[in-house]
Amino acid sequence: MEFPATLSVLFVLVTQTYCSPIASDGSTHTTANILEFYPDSKGDGLNIIWAHAANSQVKVNSALADDTMMIEADVSPEANTGIPIMAHPPHNTSDITLAEWIQQITTTKKGMKVDFKYIDVVPASLQIIKQLADKIHQPMWYNADIVHGPNSPKQPVDPDAFISYINEGFPNAVLSLGWTTAWSSDAEIQLYTWTMIFDMLNYTFPCSQPVTYPVRAVWASTSWDKWVWMLGLRDDFSISVWSSSNDDVDIEGLVTFRQYGDTARIYYDLPDSQVNDFKDALQNAPDVIIEPDTPKWDKALWESTDSVENGDYVFLSTKGVGIFGGHRRASIRSKQQYKPMPDEAVSISGRVQFVFRAGQSTYEVNDGVEIYIRSSDIIDGVRIYIGSNGDIRLESAVSETESATGQLGPSDCYSFEVSDSGDDTAIVVNVTPVKCSDGTGVLPVNTDPVVLSLQLPYANDAFYISITKSGDNIDVLLEDVILPSSSCLSSINTMTIIVMCLFAMGQGSIV
Repeated sequence: MEFPATLSVLFVLVTQTYCSPIASDGSTHTTANILEFYPDSKGDGLNIIWAHAANSQVKVNSALADDTMMIEADVSPEANTGIPIMAHPPHNTSDITLAEWIQQITTTKKGMKVDFKYIDVVPASLQIIKQLADKIHQPMWYNADIVHGPNSPKQPVDPDAFISYINEGFPNAVLSLGWTTAWSSDAEIQLYTWTMIFDMLNYTFPCSQPVTYPVRAVWASTSWDKWVWMLGLRDDFSISVWSSSNDDVDIEGLVTFRQYGDTARIYYDLPDSQVNDFKDALQNAPDVIIEPDTPKWDKALWESTDSVENGDYVFLSTKGVGIFGGHRRASIRSKQQYKPMPDEAVSISGRVQFVFRAGQSTYEVNDGVEIYIRSSDIIDGVRIYIGSNGDIRLESAVSETESATGQLGPSDCYSFEVSDSGDDTAIVVNVTPVKCSDGTGVLPVNTDPVVLSLQLPYANDAFYISITKSGDNIDVLLEDVILPSSSCLSSINTMTIIVMCLFAMGQGSIV
């Protein structure tokens, strides 16, 4: 197939970041799970064989001749014509164009990973891919760093434009979307923060294509639990662990991630020396300690309400939940109801972490989390408000005169306990500033708790538990949440809201 010297650019109105694959001119297997597509991988991402930086004819020939499964290369605009060629910046010449690269690889079953460093080359590249679609019958990945990550001053590829170009061009591909990063042993940031995680999900969570997230192995020991949390969001989310040869990788962190993550959804792009060290460590790793049979978070016990078209999301993971977006526009509610009684109290306890938006470092008044008990709808009943500025309120959601208030020092994380025994006993709330579970944030000087109590009329009905965020400037991470189940207990792993039922000294009532 011949291509003109200059390619017309796809003009795309960037109005949203939804990703929606469509039927594509005869291509097949482009979004296939590579572990299923390549049986020799034996269902383990560690067994996928990569060829990296195949930006020349010599390297392409080598990858086509050996046992490589996935071939990765970089697309750049050619210096004089702007035609997409295979070259890593700052190089702008090559002996192979993108069209030639695809045509050669599509004569085999080897997968393709196309890495975009420049947004300007994306439309023309996708036009080429679309023209060659009937020849593509293997995995196709698009890679770009679309949000800021640890320590990097590098400008990311524009996420809205990138995803919109894909939608209009050739959307049937796996999206490999990562963070710009920079590492040194004395770098200020040595982990992926929740701000970075939420910033990424803002663009990728609504995508219907499979998404793999490239993460830098050097931060495995400090961030592995966040990566497991991300795997728990969707079955077609995966993690691609990569590293530079100069990175001081904590191999034990990789081992821990593998032990607690899904090995069928973790891929590895590591230098040979690090792969060998990793495999040796796996052979000598102790067995994972089985946790006691205690209540666990079960996301099936919650239902969520959000507004995707407005960018308001509930990130409901098997390991916890994040609430992202505008004031009260995203929330979760228990599927089961509870009925507090004088001799059957319902107790709720937990932890909340406030997450800054990307580029922000200060909270605003009314930025906080709202927990509703005795709730028949999303935001009614009795409200417990925990503000990022330490403002604590226990109040009727329908009567401003019925309230109790307290003040703590500002903190990024708080633990709380709520006990509701119905009409005869006051509702009691205990809130304490705590260290965040990922070690970030600063505690106030005074970490003494605030204890509030308030007696309110109770109609002796069964009600829901609802949680939402207040304010437009921060987002909320909920850890270790437990709701009553048939045995009265079950749990979350990220804002701790533990809902416990007590019969006098023990169990509560579920209806």
